[in-house]
Order: sequence, then structure tokens, then C-alpha cells
Amino acid sequence: MKFRYKITIIMLAISIIPLIILPYILSERSGQEMRAQAEKNIATLVESKSEFYDFIFKYFRNKLENVVKLIEENWGKGKYYNLSYIWSVNGSYDSEEIKNFEFIKQAFELMERDENITLVYFGMENGLCFLSDSNFTKKLEEISNETGERFDYRKRIWYISAKENNSTLWSPLYIDANTGKLTTTISTPVLVNGEFVGVAGADLLLENIRDNILDINFAGYGYAILVEEDGDILVHPEYSEMGRKWNETFEEENIFNISGLKEIGDFIKNSSAGMKIIEMNGEKYYAFSHPIEEMKGSLIFLLQEKVITQIVSARTREYLGMFFCVLAAVIITSLVLSKNLTKSLEDLRNVTREASKGNLDIRAKTGGNDEISALSRDFNRMMEELSIYSKSLKESEEKYRGIFDESMDAIYISTYEGKFVDINNAGLKLLGYSRDEIFKINIDEIYEKSEDREKFKKEIAKRGFLKNYEVRLKRKDGKIIDCLVSAIKIEKDNKIYYQGIIKDITELKETRRLLDMYNSLIRHDIGNRNQIAAGCLELLGESDLSEEQKNLLDKAYENIMQSQKLLYKLSIVGRIGERELKKISLDDAIERSIEFHKNIAEEKGIKISFKKKMAFVIADELLENIFSNFIENSIIHSNCKNIEIDIDEENDYYIVRIRDDGKGISEDVAKRIFELGAKGKESKGSGLGLHLSKIIVEGYGGKIILKDAKRAEFEIYLKKA
Repeated sequence: MKFRYKITIIMLAISIIPLIILPYILSERSGQEMRAQAEKNIATLVESKSEFYDFIFKYFRNKLENVVKLIEENWGKGKYYNLSYIWSVNGSYDSEEIKNFEFIKQAFELMERDENITLVYFGMENGLCFLSDSNFTKKLEEISNETGERFDYRKRIWYISAKENNSTLWSPLYIDANTGKLTTTISTPVLVNGEFVGVAGADLLLENIRDNILDINFAGYGYAILVEEDGDILVHPEYSEMGRKWNETFEEENIFNISGLKEIGDFIKNSSAGMKIIEMNGEKYYAFSHPIEEMKGSLIFLLQEKVITQIVSARTREYLGMFFCVLAAVIITSLVLSKNLTKSLEDLRNVTREASKGNLDIRAKTGGNDEISALSRDFNRMMEELSIYSKSLKESEEKYRGIFDESMDAIYISTYEGKFVDINNAGLKLLGYSRDEIFKINIDEIYEKSEDREKFKKEIAKRGFLKNYEVRLKRKDGKIIDCLVSAIKIEKDNKIYYQGIIKDITELKETRRLLDMYNSLIRHDIGNRNQIAAGCLELLGESDLSEEQKNLLDKAYENIMQSQKLLYKLSIVGRIGERELKKISLDDAIERSIEFHKNIAEEKGIKISFKKKMAFVIADELLENIFSNFIENSIIHSNCKNIEIDIDEENDYYIVRIRDDGKGISEDVAKRIFELGAKGKESKGSGLGLHLSKIIVEGYGGKIILKDAKRAEFEIYLKKA
């Protein structure tokens, strides 16, 4: 039986009470109760729907964040790629970067199973974008051909917002380039070893959610809208794509600009639930609002006040016009019918409350064809969907937990105060504690020096993350271990947490120490033997030798000198990265290099010219060796007459240009000029000098490039001090 028929029977029964006043009083009271009950039921409906949508949006957030964690954990481990799933803004592809496709594609599969997700992607800051659908790369080619320029996702709102806010966000409405439909994107920044590399996103098609929202009604009346915290309306009965293209803006209406709706603005701003009677277009409406926390918005249900008022008023007039009847029979009949009417609503309210406590197996009773039964069936369908989403979320969490537990490195989460929240098995093994013990200690206890913990907190507070932070930790058995810590700061519920990875480098440091010691001993021993051999050759050269014997003697002596130079360059290798960078005079370093080679240059008739700049750069004592390498190469190998050195500047760098007027560098050597052992066929050198120079300059934060092979012109970029 339809709901309105049940109401009619109740009103007719009450209206035939023998007394005029009594039915009037009863009808008035019944009308008030009906109004209050209707308001309560609608509020419950809006609350249930809001919690359902909040769960859906949180579900998509958790899935995307699991995708990002999987990408971050496996970054750099990929071995293959498929260019049909990769878009490049500039049309070029880095062979190492695109190999990450292997694990990125696996991560995308966590989200692709949902019908509401149309596309999953990971756009990098360098212009590479990995896509879950290879057909979309073709779509981007069509868009690029249409616009005349390569499609740049870095200009899209989802990328800009996630990057600037450094958090997971839902984008405003826009027309999707893939489907051409109204879409919102959830996007979150991706940090590899604490450094921003790009943004991962997923397109959520609003069509299904929008249709579900627009189907909300009370007894066939009213409609719902979805509103953001700032008042922009995301879902409205009058919203559609209306033929807009992907690059056309979609301007949402704002409730604060709509007379009447702005009266419930406080509910929206404060993310609170409530009901107000407002006036729109000359009519009064019930406006029910309930927050959807995940998307920072609210679900609003609007119902004309006259719908309920007319029902109540009509029934009241009918009661007063009917004949009197037996009072007892009317009262009994009214009570029975009233109980029958409200029982379904009470049952629905009870199961809704039970569901809000987390019981996803609860179901409402169904059996009729009225609106309450239809609402109960909708509720049951909603609970079925929630159960499916909950199961999928649990599977995603278990998959991430597997990665966490099986990692060979220690992974942990701790509080600001120094308590472990979680740690994997590798971490327990590294520190020597059981799982029960680790949660009882303070993190200060695992530091060799307690002040290192405070230094860690200060450093991570500056940037929000630390990468390869070297520290000495203490195991439970007292053994000291050398470690590298990479961590990020997380703020949740006004509390600070640290999530990080600990790598044990104790054996690595010991191996490096032994290598340095053996390297030093061997170089020292070979150097002494070279000096003895050179001295013997010099004495032998003073004796009476034939011309052939002198040539052989000169070659032997020259090779010993080359050996000494090689030992010197090897000593430089051991010093790279050990010295502290500081402010160095660029002019002084170049002049000392010129002075060192002055005599041999004059003997060969070579002029070295240098224009001073009064420049200071960030470097160390090895800077002079860089310029000596270039000057020595020009003197020995180029057959030049002039060597020119000048200094220019560009933004935050000084550029040192060194060139000569000799025979230049062959095309074959130019291609591998900075590789280890690269040299010309006639060269007697080690091919180590320019390779070392490149390593040293890059350690300063600069770079070296071969500008012109024909003129042997090099450019050395050094950071300004």
C-alpha cells in the first residue's frame, strides 16, 4: 500500500471522532508529529547518503595513496617499458626513467578494477607521464595536433594543486579530455627518497555518483545537490557537459551567490549537519545539510515546505468535515495504523544506526511496494556496495602490508615524542629487539648519542624530509652500527609522526676504510719504487750510451713519470667528496694552474691568456687540478700556439671557458671525452684526467660540457658563492 494511502486512512479515522474539538486537537498534534517525523527521516536519509559518499571518496583516496606507496617503494627497480602507455610533453624519453613502467603499471592495477575510475596516471615533473590506458596516448596525440602544441598535463589543475599543496586533493569539476564528461580528479604528490618527482592521479567519472545523488527524493519530491566547502556546486539537476570541450572551463554556481541557499552557508563552512527553512524563487524550502568530510563539502537535500504542509493541511480539513464515530474504536484504529506506519521507519532508523557503527552485514526489512520499502531496498543496495568496497580496501591494505613486512631495509613509523608506532621485521632484526620490546623503549635509546636524535628532529623540521642522513645507532646488545636514515614528516590530527627507512652501512664503511688504507699503502709503495727507478735511470743516463740506448732510456723514464702522474690522479679520486666545500677565489685557482705550467708552455712557444673576473665559487682545494688538466692537455696534445681562458656568468653560475687554436678533438674522441679511459690513439696518458674533472665539478653542483670540438672549447659551470 502506498504511503499516502496509509496517511489517508489515519486522517479519515481520526476525523470521525464524535467531538469537534477532540479530533481538531488530535489532528493538530498528529500533523506536528508527522512533520517532525518527516524531518527526522529526511535528516537520517541525508546523513546515510553523506556517510556513504564519504566512504567512497575515502576509499578512492586510500587506493591512490597505496598506488603512490607502491611506486615509491619500487622506484628505479623496473627493467622494461611500453611506450604506448607513456606520454612525453617534449617528445623525448629517458631510457632509465621509463623503465619504472614495470612497477607503475602494476600499481595502476590497484585502481583500474573500479568502474568509476576512467584513467590512472603518474605525471612526472620532467615531462614524462605514465598512463593506465594506451588508447589515451593516441587521444593526447589528437589533442596536440588539434591545438598545435604538445599536451602538457603539468598545466592542469589536478597537477598544480597537488604540487603546490603537497597533499592529496580533489580537483574542481572539469571536462575530461578522455571521456568528454564531467570529471573530478584525486591527485597526490609522489616523493622518491623524500624528493618531489611528480603527481599521481585518478579520474573519477561523476556520472554514476551524480545519478545516484540526483535519484535521492522523499516520497517522490525534492532533489539533492553536492556542494564544496567554498560553496561551489558540484552536482545539480541542471548540470551537464552541454558539448563543452576538454580545454573549455566549467564554471560552477556558488550557493553564496544564490538567494536563499546562502542562508545555510554556515553549515557548509563549518562542515556541520543541520536543517533550515529557506526561501528561493518566492517559495519556502526545507534545506537539509550533512558534511562529506573527505571531499570537504556537503550533501544538501531541498524539499518544498508546501509538500509536507499540504499533506498535513489536507488531512486536517478532512478530519473536521467527517461524521463522528465511536471514540474508542477510532483511537484503537488510529494507534494500530500509526504503529504500522512508523514501524518500517523505526526499523530503517535502527539499521542505519547499526551500520554507522561499522556493521556492514546489517540489512533493512523489505516486503511492501511503498516508498519506505523502496528506501529500505536502496539502503540494502548501498550496504552491499559498502561491503564490496570494504573488502577491496582490506585487500589493498594487505598488499601494502606485505611490501612493508618483506622489505630488506628497516621501515618504521614513530611519534615526535620518540615512540615506535610500527616497524617491520627487518627493523627488529637490525636493532635486535623483539616486537614487544621495541614498543616499550624510547627512540633516544637506539642512538649512540642522544643529541643526534634532537639534531635529526631539527633537520627534518626545516625541509619536511631527510635523505641519506648518516647516524650511528646502538643495538639492544650494545653494538654500534653505522646507518643511513631517509625519512619524511607526517602531520595527522595535529600530531607529528616520522616515517622512514634505515639502511645498515656498517660493513660498507669498514670495507671503504680498508680500501682507502690499502690504496694509500700501495700508492706509497709504488711511488717509492718509481722514485728509485727514476734515480737509477738518471744515473744511467750520465754514462756513455748509444743513441738507441738513450731512446730506450728516455722511454723508460717517460713511463715512470706517467706512472707518477697516474698515482697522483688516483690520490685525487680518494679525496673526492671528503673535503668541505667553501668559498674559493676562481681567479686565484686559475692563476696558480697557469703558473704551474708556465715554463713548459714557454718552451713550446705557447701563450696563455686569462681575463680576471673577481669571481668566487663554491668548491674546495681540488678546483686547481681541474684547470691544470685542461691546460696540460692543450700543451701536450693540441699543437697549439694560444690558450685562452675567460669567465662569464649566467644566473647562479660562473662559466669558465677554456679553448686553444690547435688541431682540435676528433669526432670519435669527442663522443666519449668524459668517459673513463677516453683518449686519442697517439696519447700516452691514462685517459683519467677529464673523467675525474667531471666527477669533481658535479660534486660542486656544477657541470662540464664540450662546447666546440674543433676549437677544443670547454665550458665549466660553477656555483656562485
